[in-house]
Amino acid sequence: MRNKVIQRVTRARGFTLIEMMIALVITGLVMTTLYRILTANQRFYRSQSSILDVQENMRAAAQILPGELKGLDASGGDIIAMSDTAITIKADRGLRFVCAAPDKTNGYVIVANNTAFGYRAPDAARDSLLIFRDADVRVGTDDTWLHAPIAATASANCTDGTAGTRYTVTGLVGGISKLDSVWVGSPVHYFEVVNYRLYNDGTGVWWLGVRGYTGGAWGSTSPIAGPLRPTTGINFKYWDSTGTITATPAQVAQMRVTVRGLSTQTINIPGRVVAQYADSLSTRIYLRNNARY
Repeated sequence: MRNKVIQRVTRARGFTLIEMMIALVITGLVMTTLYRILTANQRFYRSQSSILDVQENMRAAAQILPGELKGLDASGGDIIAMSDTAITIKADRGLRFVCAAPDKTNGYVIVANNTAFGYRAPDAARDSLLIFRDADVRVGTDDTWLHAPIAATASANCTDGTAGTRYTVTGLVGGISKLDSVWVGSPVHYFEVVNYRLYNDGTGVWWLGVRGYTGGAWGSTSPIAGPLRPTTGINFKYWDSTGTITATPAQVAQMRVTVRGLSTQTINIPGRVVAQYADSLSTRIYLRNNARY
């Protein structure tokens, strides 16, 4: 029997050049698509974050300013200066009550420590006092608030023996003799002079900032909210009691504060024009402590 020689053809396993080229093209298309999706998502989330930052800063400004401004008594001089982009005020910082008869010879006023209201204690370096003077308890037309810088502070006892704080007010406007009609139980407010304003931080970014008047000079400005739109990021508008626009601080009965935010980053979201995000928010403030006539 003849032996048959069976020849087997063994082919090398692998890919042909054409198959490799097709695989590379498909892989490239997939990677390109994934890259575009990832970059689009990154742009979207960065844009959303910038939009939220602008909106949160506008809300912060719209909450802080009314809290400071609505308690002002414009007719009593609480608004020192005002413009379209800034306002200087006597900002209330707390309340105390007289607990012993004032010393009109030495210029002392003692207030109780156990009936203290405010978010910080009086600071002689930057605060002043407003002491209520009830000249004739039978009428209300002669009541006044005595303005006095704080010359010194010391511990002292109230008439009932409880702990108190003694303020020296030798610089009292009108003289310390006016303490003769300040009675036990009279309220004593303390305030500082502050300036809220729109300002450029030196890098081209605009903010709502605040600075205090201490030791006869303005301190450094601290940012509160921003970034804001250049030159118009904050706008104040003022009306008197008749609804007429006024430029006289003592006549202000209401005001409107407009905050205009602007993102520092370009917003790139489908459906929006590629540009910085801008938004605005306005709030109307009615001054509640104006004198009524």
